[in-house]
Amino acid sequence: MLSSITQAAGEAARVASDGLNEAASQGSELGSVVTMAVLQGLTEFLPVSSSGHLVLADAALDVQFASGALLTVALHVGTLVAVLAIYGKDLIKVLRDALRGKPRELGLILLGSVPAAVVGLGFKDTVDSLFERPDLAAGCLLITAALLLVSDRARRRRAAEGDVPAEREIGVADALIIGLSQAFAILPGISRSGSTIATGLLRGHSADTSARFSFLLSLPAIGGAALLDLPELQNLPEGSGRVLAIGFVVSAVVGLFALKLLLIALRKGAFPWFAAYCVVLGGSWLLFGPFQLG
Repeated sequence: MLSSITQAAGEAARVASDGLNEAASQGSELGSVVTMAVLQGLTEFLPVSSSGHLVLADAALDVQFASGALLTVALHVGTLVAVLAIYGKDLIKVLRDALRGKPRELGLILLGSVPAAVVGLGFKDTVDSLFERPDLAAGCLLITAALLLVSDRARRRRAAEGDVPAEREIGVADALIIGLSQAFAILPGISRSGSTIATGLLRGHSADTSARFSFLLSLPAIGGAALLDLPELQNLPEGSGRVLAIGFVVSAVVGLFALKLLLIALRKGAFPWFAAYCVVLGGSWLLFGPFQLG
């Protein structure tokens, strides 16, 4: 009898211990997901590369998410909501014009989306493997810094010469070149918003025009990235839905704040500050290596 009681007590203790360990593991994962969501929301729109930050954060936190690619989908959809909150009316106008027989701007967005689609679909496995290299992400952050500085220097030079960009429309050549810069931003550490807006500025467009086209162009890019990982939904682990939902909400709210902040920063010529941040982060990683936080 005593043996049976002792065995039962031992089994109960084991079950309780497993339950506590699982709860602690879920709490740790939830905290990491929130951290990733905040990083995604901030860095998807600020010109400091969301992909670069997520690669470095994943290496520093050393956490393997049960949700896997599903977390990427949730975070991307969250930032997609943030873009729609700011540029939803512009998107409706683009679609309405297309339905009325004026598909010019929709055509430019689709044209600009082609390079990233070709790279993303044609070289998906190669691109995915690059996200396992934090050293590459850190190096590409330095390239992002250079793009920001070059475009800011061109903007300041035009301003000093009194050559203020007119609010002219994006043309076919503009759309294709900006689209190529977006394809280049598939590399982790290259900022999508930074490279596309910088290219628009270098093409002689105003900050507002460059930002508007950049974020309308982001809708197919972000939506397409989410769709590529959508089949993973069938592998949704039990109990991970709540964690993914929290990640979605956090990335959407933080992304909305970051997008509004970027639009203000653009008008004040703050690209050099973002460039300095990219240099510090990328350079620190390359010089001192990863620092484990998890």
